[in-house]
Amino acid sequence: MISPTSGTLLFEGEDVSTLKPEIYRQQVSYCAQTPTLFGDTVYDNLIFPWQIRNQQPDPAIFLDFLERFALPDSILTKDIAELSGGEKQRISLIRNLQFMPKVLLLDEITSALDESNKHNVNEMIHRYVREQNIAVLWVTHDKDEINHADKVITLQPHAGEMQEARYELA
Repeated sequence: MISPTSGTLLFEGEDVSTLKPEIYRQQVSYCAQTPTLFGDTVYDNLIFPWQIRNQQPDPAIFLDFLERFALPDSILTKDIAELSGGEKQRISLIRNLQFMPKVLLLDEITSALDESNKHNVNEMIHRYVREQNIAVLWVTHDKDEINHADKVITLQPHAGEMQEARYELA
């Protein structure tokens, strides 16, 4: 995480610079537009959150997530180099959702998806917000995704820096 140039960034009332990074990252999860996958297979990526928590992976949970995000069970053994951009985005999202964070930061996570999968991912995220009471900061240019937001902040470049141009309740 980049340190703020001024001010203090608080998470649950505490300065994030004083929190242990591994504890903070388990509560605030970031999904990038271009996901970073590691290891050889999808399975290698999905067991990672379990490994860092010193827990035994539950394959039934993997299969449940794969089904929710319209991915076949056989993808678990697929080499990550063979995945499409949309498959990578969904695997990265599943990796981040296995242990539900308190805050989910999403950066153009549906940009490589077809309309059907995009709709499904959007529905799943909104479901988690309702059922798990998580906060989501969702960066997108997709008008349909923007229309489903509770609040919208529009940023515009100004003198080489981004400035808030508009804040509205959706």
